Amino acid sequence: MIQAVSDVVYSKAKVKVDFTGTNITDALNFAFAYFDSEDHIVEYIVANSEIMKKVIGEIKDSVLMPEGGSLGELWTAKLFLSSKLKNNEMFFSNNTFSVVINLNLNSNSDKEY
Repeated sequence: MIQAVSDVVYSKAKVKVDFTGTNITDALNFAFAYFDSEDHIVEYIVANSEIMKKVIGEIKDSVLMPEGGSLGELWTAKLFLSSKLKNNEMFFSNNTFSVVINLNLNSNSDKEY
């Protein structure tokens, strides 16, 4: 599974989409809806530790269940970490399609996401 993360992150065949919103829940719903509109199912979500911490902490449907390199699951996808990603990007992928969501989360905190 670690090879799948590397394949997703370094793939040249990926679409980049901007998301502006206020929270990680909306960003995830946006990404899954985008994938669905392209007739695909999200199998992998890859993010850095800061973003993944928000996903696991804020999304009640996320399940922390480490196995095979993944941290757990969210809906149809396995959750993976990559230190190669920035605080403003998440990768959503399956075996044939990848999307990079550029996050612009407007929050009242001092953190940059």
